[in-house]
Amino acid sequence: MSALLDCFRGETCQPKNSEEQMILIKYDRKVKWCVRTFMSMSQATCWALVFAPIVGPQDTDRPLPFKTYMPYSISDWYLYVLTYLQHVAAIFYGVLLNVSFDSLVYGFTLHACGQIELLCHRLSGNFEEHLNVNQNRIKSNKAAVIGEWVGHPLRVHELVNRIQSLFVWTVAILFIFSMVTLCTSIFQMSKKRLLSVGFLSLVLYLGCMLFQVFFYCWYGNELQLKSKSISDAIYSSNWTTATLQDRRSLLFVMTISQRGLKLSYYGIFNLALDTFTWILKTSYSAFNVLQQASM
Repeated sequence: MSALLDCFRGETCQPKNSEEQMILIKYDRKVKWCVRTFMSMSQATCWALVFAPIVGPQDTDRPLPFKTYMPYSISDWYLYVLTYLQHVAAIFYGVLLNVSFDSLVYGFTLHACGQIELLCHRLSGNFEEHLNVNQNRIKSNKAAVIGEWVGHPLRVHELVNRIQSLFVWTVAILFIFSMVTLCTSIFQMSKKRLLSVGFLSLVLYLGCMLFQVFFYCWYGNELQLKSKSISDAIYSSNWTTATLQDRRSLLFVMTISQRGLKLSYYGIFNLALDTFTWILKTSYSAFNVLQQASM
């Protein structure tokens, strides 16, 4: 984690003027919007799970948010209230922990996209500005600029590789359990009375699960598309003024960018919209099997 943060703090990834600063600020706002949206949905689901046993139909005299084994009797009112508060605290803590981890991955992925857009801005907008310098400094300046442009995409690749090694294996486990959770949630919803408290709480929970997986796949897909735009930025720049050696360096950058940057776990569970569609189809197929088996 410390090495990943050091990569973002590197001189290459820092803005050099107000335009570059605005690019990074734009992605900071995207991260904040994502965190606030996901946190709001999760908190709404949390409150629904907390109040559903109280306002909904009760199977027992002492309903709890979760059905758990208690080594003591909760027939006493004070023990029941303490147990209920324990469940409430566990729900809120779980929501905060879950949103914090997911938002961390969303944020790193979005900031990696911001670095790619920053690189494209430098390539397409500032190429001629950097190369049209006085005759005494043109050789050293061009070498420094080209070296920075070659180093920036390599730094972005390093960022993505570190994000992948740190988080993607846990995301792969999340996707596996998400398929099971989506399937069982839909199955439980089919058993609930329409528009009942239990049904609405499951709808909110299912919506949070879908948005959680969707944000992973959406921002991973955004990273792939952004990385492929580097070659377009180089092609639209004033590359004809560069020397043969500099053109080879730019061609190297174009070659590695055309392959795209993917967040995946050893080639599987690729964070892309196709994976999100596959999870939905698999969950729905499993739901049909469960529904037919319960008849």
